Amino acid sequence: MSTPLELRIYENEKLVYSQKLTETIELGRQSKDEAEPFYLKKEPSGSRLIVARHDELTISRRSLLIELIADGKVRLTNLSTTRGLQVPNVGSLGHEDFRVASPPLGLSLGKLAVRIEAVETEELAIHGLAEATVRPGMSCRPSLRFDTLGMGAGEDNSKAFIKWLHAALDVFQSAASSADFLDKAAAAAAELVSLDSAQILLRGTDDQFSQATQSSTASSSKTDGQPSRRILTRLLQEKRTFWEMPDASAPKARSLAGIKVVVAAPILNRHGEVIGVLYGNRRGDSPMAAFGPITELEASLVELLARGVAAGLARLEQERAELEARVRFEQFFTPQLARQLEANPDLLQGRDAEVTLLFCDIRGFSRISERLGPARTVAWISDTMATLSECVRARQGVLVDYIGDELIAMWGAPEAQPGHARLACSAALDMLAQVPKLNARWQEQLQEKMGLGIGVNTGVARVGNTGSPHKFKYGPLGNTVNLASRVQGATKYLKSPLLITGATRERLDDSFHPRRLGRVRVINIVEPVELYELADPSRPGWSEARTQYEKALELFENGMFTQAALILGELRARQPEDGPALVLLYRSVYHLVEEHSESSSIWELPGK
Repeated sequence: MSTPLELRIYENEKLVYSQKLTETIELGRQSKDEAEPFYLKKEPSGSRLIVARHDELTISRRSLLIELIADGKVRLTNLSTTRGLQVPNVGSLGHEDFRVASPPLGLSLGKLAVRIEAVETEELAIHGLAEATVRPGMSCRPSLRFDTLGMGAGEDNSKAFIKWLHAALDVFQSAASSADFLDKAAAAAAELVSLDSAQILLRGTDDQFSQATQSSTASSSKTDGQPSRRILTRLLQEKRTFWEMPDASAPKARSLAGIKVVVAAPILNRHGEVIGVLYGNRRGDSPMAAFGPITELEASLVELLARGVAAGLARLEQERAELEARVRFEQFFTPQLARQLEANPDLLQGRDAEVTLLFCDIRGFSRISERLGPARTVAWISDTMATLSECVRARQGVLVDYIGDELIAMWGAPEAQPGHARLACSAALDMLAQVPKLNARWQEQLQEKMGLGIGVNTGVARVGNTGSPHKFKYGPLGNTVNLASRVQGATKYLKSPLLITGATRERLDDSFHPRRLGRVRVINIVEPVELYELADPSRPGWSEARTQYEKALELFENGMFTQAALILGELRARQPEDGPALVLLYRSVYHLVEEHSESSSIWELPGK
């Protein structure tokens, strides 16, 4: 068996890269779309090693090809079209010239010194912990006792072990979001396990690992080469902690001189997938070599630190997910309900529930927005919707959607609210109370008073996420929703800013004083609906208006149009702003004059 060869690259007499030669490898300068030096790029014909940045013009993009041939020899080919290569004791190489030679070999590439040497080293054996690493959130019971890990129970050993545990706890307790979290973990591994260096490697989508952080002990100033590919391969396959050290039974085993011993522990996510590696090494030519090979206890400690990193990253991921959920939820729900949904997301699953829906529309929006222009319209609507939304949130409602100049809100889901109809009606009255304040703020720009049309309905609806995986949208579906929308539209025909259905009226207590406006049939809904007008009970003359109107309505529905008209005429004289009284007066006169033969008990509304 031929002696293994190793490629080593030095810069300013410092080793910057080393790797065993097992296949054809090309050295060259970085293209603009390639990774930074010293990235090894796998290609069908072999590998390409980036040894210089794209602006390092002393090295060609394609510079040197190294091929292994029989009897431990190598073939060197100059790929550069502009630069010759001088190989001591071999000769000069022009473009596409090659030489076959036996190591050791050395040559210069720009500022770099390239060496190919036979490595007289011990056979390295891979060892692994018996059990796979536990993912974050899973508990485990230790299968090894303290004294079976190679450390006795003496006072000095106990103190050292306690020191190790304290350092490990520091990593566990560190904030994963802090800038030095990974640095602390790497430093703890390097110092506590007496490694020359330790680093956190993060896994990419192509199973390549990139260095996230590195820490070296005070005794080490060297930069080590690429991590052991065979260690990382075993780690990915088995999700266990592995370490590599000289095999004492190997025929060539003599000493630790020059041998790099490595240890690697997987960093797992909550799903048990490898997302990174805590990787450390101890070189045979450094003071750390006095500590000998990596022991099982040291490997276990490295795994403990890796689990600390995994727990911190999982905690950070959870906090990020909770923040995203809170931001998403608080667009629709009160902060208190948003926190409840974070803890119990099953509440968002689709289900049938009795709810109360509120639809609120801004009257005259198209006319006003045409006069204001886009910029001022957006400012006006934003201020108005924010004000109305606060009324919903203050009454524990859910903001379902904004559609142009319309706001939709819901009570009774995702959590049950026994008083959902009362809360919805209170929110609707709060909205009307805000209209004078909004008009005061915007009167100068609107040049007219804005008004609202609000419809409220109670019934069973299917509630849940009505959006998609790409856009969350919690809300209701069903006839209850459609009817609530039509009731909002009916406010235009009945000239009332706030209408509620009979189903909602049945669920109100005596603190509300709605007046019945009659039965109507709305567009695309067959069953007629009983409508009530809701107003602030403290409104001047409301009690009288309520009593007189309902008396006139009863006469109207019994075909006594003259008597109904007389009462409504007197009511209008005292309450000229009473819109529903004017509408019913008009309908009474219409039936008298036209001698209308159709039933007067149900009004077919002409539109939405």
